[in-house]
Amino acid sequence: MRILVNMPSQYGGKASGVARVIFSLLERLLHQTDHHYILRSPWTRAQLPESLRDSRLQLMETPRPRIMVFDVVRQAAMLPVLCRLQGIDVVFNADPFGSPLGGRRRITLVHDLYFKTIPKQIGWRAALTTDIIFRLMMAGSDRISCVSDATRHDLSCFYPAAAGKSVTIHSDSTLTMDVGALNEVRPVAGPYILAVGNATSNKNFSLLGKAFARLGRAMPDLHVVHVGRDDAEEIAGMLDDPELKARLVRLSGINDRQLATLYRHAACLCVPSTYEGFCLPVLEAQQLGCPVICSDRSATPEIAGNGALTFDPADPDSLVSALERLFQEPGLADTLRKAGYENRKLYSWHRAAESYAQLFAERT
Repeated sequence: MRILVNMPSQYGGKASGVARVIFSLLERLLHQTDHHYILRSPWTRAQLPESLRDSRLQLMETPRPRIMVFDVVRQAAMLPVLCRLQGIDVVFNADPFGSPLGGRRRITLVHDLYFKTIPKQIGWRAALTTDIIFRLMMAGSDRISCVSDATRHDLSCFYPAAAGKSVTIHSDSTLTMDVGALNEVRPVAGPYILAVGNATSNKNFSLLGKAFARLGRAMPDLHVVHVGRDDAEEIAGMLDDPELKARLVRLSGINDRQLATLYRHAACLCVPSTYEGFCLPVLEAQQLGCPVICSDRSATPEIAGNGALTFDPADPDSLVSALERLFQEPGLADTLRKAGYENRKLYSWHRAAESYAQLFAERT
């Protein structure tokens, strides 16, 4: 079969979470199937990961659209013609900003529904236009894959007509590392709580700031290391003590090896999110033996499984209690590490590729 992997909404050369997931999946699909894959995106071959610079992967470069809703309509008019000319059997939309028409069948991947669960994060105009796009895409898709049961549940709540054709196919960690990362010097002296991700409203990093403001006074060597942007100072804004602020380390633009080193030496990964579609950092941490403490909302408890200590993200006391348990209970960190390793085995790009191959082979 000829399968068009449609990913026009991503920035070329910028490895977003969506792009990393699709590239990891594509690598396995190329290895496990004999299908021909055409990647339609703003990425050039030189920008792709080395593992995808494969002659079997055909590229169809397209500029990233300026106005998504107009581009979805344009794709609906243009893709059917392109698919006929290219002999495309399946259009696989890597996210819902693709085409509702084209090919013999269409499969759309839904990563999250932030615009419905936290509309204020993107504003009402963007939420409205995204809703229009979703309605078009859900109606035009033969099958809809969701990265978690939590996301699939949200989809069925907001778009009931899509429930019958949706399926959950879990992603896996996209973190690549080499052996050298395991031997690098710890980046921070003393124990530190690790937070990963840009400080958008769903990440709820202010809760971590509140917890650190209390714990940090009792533990003078404790640090917080945040990987990502925090333009509104969500964490630092909760710290009124200059000495505590000095123990907040913010990093951005780091590579996978540096991130792997941070996971390996962290006292824990803390995920205080109020909403996640999947949450890759949970699996990254479990992959590298980092204890996980995460919220009990949306997809995080599903993805973390038994390999995490959970807390209520609306309650600072709940997070403080979880962190105190980790630091005070002998053996708890090791228990979480072992459970994390076992939970990590449940996720596999090999199995994900098998599931997508089955979707591609279905007949309408």
